[in-house]
Amino acid sequence: MKRAKIKSLDAINRQVLKSRINIIMLIIFLLCLMLIFRLGYLQIVQGDEYQEEIENAQYVEINQSVPRGEIYDRNGNLLVGNESQPAIYFTRHRNMNTSEIMDVATELSGYISMDTDSLTLRDQQDFILRNHRDFVEDLMSDEMTLLEDGNISNDDFNSEFYNRADAEAIEGVLNDEDLNILAVYVEMVNARELHPVVIKNEDVTEEEFARVNSALEELDGITTGMDWERHYPYGETLKTIFGEVSSPDEGLPRELVDYYLSLGYTRNDRVGKTYLEFQYEDVLRGKKEQVKYSTDKSGRIINQEVVRAGSPGDDLYLTIDIELQQELEELAEYHLTSLRGLAEEAERRNSLNGDFEYNIIPEFMDSVVLVVQDPNNGEILAMVGKQINEDGDVVDYHYAGLTSTYVAGSSIKGATIATGYQNDVISVGQYLVDEPLSFSGSPPKRSFFNQDSQITIDDQEALMVSSNVYMFKIALALDGIEYGSGMSLPSDIEEAGQTLRNGLNQFGLGVSTGIDLPNEATGLAPELKHNPGNYLDLAIGQYDTYSGLQLSQYISTIANGGNRIQHHLAKEVRHSDANADGPVIKSFSPNVLNTIDLSDAEMSQIQNGFYDVFNTHDESTNRYGTGWDAYNELEPKAAGKTGTAESYRDGEPVLNQTYLGYAPYDDPDMAFSVIFPNMPYTIPFFPAQYFGADVIQKYYELEYGQDEEDPYEYDISEFYPQLEYGSYD
Repeated sequence: MKRAKIKSLDAINRQVLKSRINIIMLIIFLLCLMLIFRLGYLQIVQGDEYQEEIENAQYVEINQSVPRGEIYDRNGNLLVGNESQPAIYFTRHRNMNTSEIMDVATELSGYISMDTDSLTLRDQQDFILRNHRDFVEDLMSDEMTLLEDGNISNDDFNSEFYNRADAEAIEGVLNDEDLNILAVYVEMVNARELHPVVIKNEDVTEEEFARVNSALEELDGITTGMDWERHYPYGETLKTIFGEVSSPDEGLPRELVDYYLSLGYTRNDRVGKTYLEFQYEDVLRGKKEQVKYSTDKSGRIINQEVVRAGSPGDDLYLTIDIELQQELEELAEYHLTSLRGLAEEAERRNSLNGDFEYNIIPEFMDSVVLVVQDPNNGEILAMVGKQINEDGDVVDYHYAGLTSTYVAGSSIKGATIATGYQNDVISVGQYLVDEPLSFSGSPPKRSFFNQDSQITIDDQEALMVSSNVYMFKIALALDGIEYGSGMSLPSDIEEAGQTLRNGLNQFGLGVSTGIDLPNEATGLAPELKHNPGNYLDLAIGQYDTYSGLQLSQYISTIANGGNRIQHHLAKEVRHSDANADGPVIKSFSPNVLNTIDLSDAEMSQIQNGFYDVFNTHDESTNRYGTGWDAYNELEPKAAGKTGTAESYRDGEPVLNQTYLGYAPYDDPDMAFSVIFPNMPYTIPFFPAQYFGADVIQKYYELEYGQDEEDPYEYDISEFYPQLEYGSYD
């Protein structure tokens, strides 16, 4: 037998050691392999992401003042510009604490004077807690002992101090120097790291600017530069419509924070807050400069480099004609104050003579609204609103054409006629009898021009004399009803009411005009279901409410032959150019919202009726168009529609007077709407229609060079004797 080989102990130990070394080497190899894979993954797969993080840490888009784009009128006149002004900025470096900020504020306060009126009580309390410990200890001696003994927390101590140190308790503690330091500190303390904030940009004197400039090396984070503020070469004219821009202190307005943050803005960005500045923020905003900062180990800025220069926003050119706007503002003020004066004199005479059975309240006659546009493309040429305030001063009310709505009266009857055509309840030239309408259980309804007769008129003459009855009969026919004396009104007019409303809506009445401004009012459209009397009133403009813009779009749709064109104030956008008009980036073309489904004959019949309103006196019947007195002598001829609607103010009956028109009647390039709300409830109506005639005349003067004429002169001696007690049943 062979003897089995037995390994020596040393051999076994060597084998075990070798195995262990192999295992360790395998582990080391695997670890190295994992490291190589990890490095490759970080460099190849995630390298761009980390590089972006590094760049983002170095490149900061800062809120350095970049001017907004400017706003011009259609002829290149500057309406809203930028006024540069010296400014003092602070940039908070990384890791800068509040104590360091207070030190800088204290030093800077020796160079500039701040407005301290806006400092809050809490601001002053915090400053006293930090810098006036003697006062704090005297006021809070017991609490100070408890704090030192550890029986109350520092938060509890501070909370009690805020409760006890009211305005009266701290009066006189802070001197003017303290308040100035605090005002500087408040502007600085909320600054984000590496994002400059304005410390002072209003009323910075040359001396202050020079002194700060000379001490910049000593003032950590302080720089100087130029800022801007909006300025308005035409004063208050259309200033509300232009809108507001937030201040450097305000940044994103509280009510718009979420909206602007969603678009990538930062909280301290200056943005458009209202109207055109808000609507065209994307056009007017400038591009902020991008800066690369270099910092030391402590986070202090040691160098900065502009990577991308800032640039101003693009310029916005409007459809507004500022010369026409200002001329019409003067006219509006003249007519409003003249009519108020006419009412005051009529009231005075009535108080002496007792001629009338009703009140004339001049204070109610406090506003007028005017919109002028090109009917062919939707361009707004002027938006005028004037109002007499409680002090008797005339102030601008330009936004009223956008935000205020009124019952308009008979001026909307062209849309009622059109709805009758479209629903085959009347045809062109159809005759109906205008007569007092008698309904069971309801007071009679009649036309103003015909109180007690039966007069056969067609659709064209119905517009000329403003027949209510013609419109009532159309409304009844829309519900499948033919009028009969003493009949009962239908109990449910919901379907017919919607048909009639849709007919008015197609002209822009009761719906958005598409104007490029926020907060457009579309008017009130109360329920129409079991109220047939209100349904009939809707047909003559006595139920729903409309704005000046809606009435202007309606008359323009008739003027241009049936296209309802979207309103707009923006004409074009141009690149900003300090030396000349920049190149056009975008032009705003007409946008047809809908086309009225009428034949040429039907549209012409409505236009003919509107011509008659302003120009026709039928000698055979001695009937006049309702606007004949004011408009018949205009050359070239105009066309339009008048309206008077019953309303109430403070429980007193009043009349809204509306006047719509376009000119020249056969090839119009202007259309207008006028609203005089809350006029006295009298017959004849107060002669506000002359304002519309003066608007057309002024347009001809400016656009065609016609001879200038004086505006209509109101004469109480001629008007007062005509007044009678009003009845509009």
